[in-house]
Amino acid sequence: MDLSEQSFHALIDRIYEAAEEPQRWRTLYAELQEALGVKSIHMLALDKRHQTLSYSDGANLPVQGELAYMQHFRHIDPRLPVILQRPLGEWTHCHEILTEAEVQAHPFYQEFLIPYDRRYMSGCKLVDTDAATVLFVTLTGAAEGPLAEAPRAFLERLLPHLRRACRISLQNFVYSTQALVGHMLVNKLRQPVLLTGMNGEVMHANEAAQELLRSTQLVAVEDGQLRLPARPLQELLRECARMEQAIKAGAAETGGEPAGQFRSLLVADERRSESMYAFYSVLSPQGAMGTFGLRPVVMLLFYHPGSAPAIDGSLLYAVFGLTPAESRIATLLAEGLSLKQIAQAQGTQHDTVRKQLRSIYQKTATNRQPELIRLLLHLPHNALHQ
Repeated sequence: MDLSEQSFHALIDRIYEAAEEPQRWRTLYAELQEALGVKSIHMLALDKRHQTLSYSDGANLPVQGELAYMQHFRHIDPRLPVILQRPLGEWTHCHEILTEAEVQAHPFYQEFLIPYDRRYMSGCKLVDTDAATVLFVTLTGAAEGPLAEAPRAFLERLLPHLRRACRISLQNFVYSTQALVGHMLVNKLRQPVLLTGMNGEVMHANEAAQELLRSTQLVAVEDGQLRLPARPLQELLRECARMEQAIKAGAAETGGEPAGQFRSLLVADERRSESMYAFYSVLSPQGAMGTFGLRPVVMLLFYHPGSAPAIDGSLLYAVFGLTPAESRIATLLAEGLSLKQIAQAQGTQHDTVRKQLRSIYQKTATNRQPELIRLLLHLPHNALHQ
């Protein structure tokens, strides 16, 4: 933490540098996080004209947490409506609007914020125009407690400059097909990810996917189109068309939310001399809050045993929609612990673990522990750790 006058004036310089050069915002977030001594800084923007989450960035934000928030937890965030309703520049501190009993009972905290150790939030609106609303948020863990008075006062002094910089550079925070939030998040994943249209046109490939394309002939991009062996490609396009129709018909109320919506695909040549797995889902603009664009997008995550990097913890969320708590239970099951032992290790009730296990079964489309464990063990072991 550094709340000195020297730090204050240095941060003012960084704020106006970011207003002039948008790529400098990330440097500002990191320096703000260090100066305030908080766990994370998060800046996000809602584009009112397109009804999309048009910007999401910050310092020390777990990528799987960002994905989880966009795809599911934003719907049940009890803090967001309060911040949006309050006047510009008025701070909302979550511990002042929610009792500890409410926190203990709320899935947003128990399944999301607390497992990610982001218990406390202080945030406000920096900009609120006909075009966009820009929010600034600090997050701290349970050990740190709520944002203390000294960093609060420091932030209050910086607030006019942050607001002015956001107004100056508002174009950076509105919707743009050249700067989609979903693409930015996908780029943070170590897992190879391709984003395609419904007919297989490739819209985006992260760095890991580009490396995969160089290392295997099973998957390729030719003239902008995804190329796989004939049988898996036909299955992929057929299933994606079916999933899109289900979304349009209202059969999938989650609108493409990963939980329960991903499918697996074995990709192999005719001789089975080489094989890999793909996990895919159709993301609707409504379900993904426009973060991947304004039309349906297919997200493909690849696992190639011979060449891909180890799957990181983001895959368990992206493929199965498991919360951090559920992921830990899956990990301990795969390591051979009984439900009773898991409850003891977690410091929770046996019934709580059983309820979470039922949720895991539903999300992974399994029915019994052996079936679930076989499924999990097909993934690299460290995919089971958050």
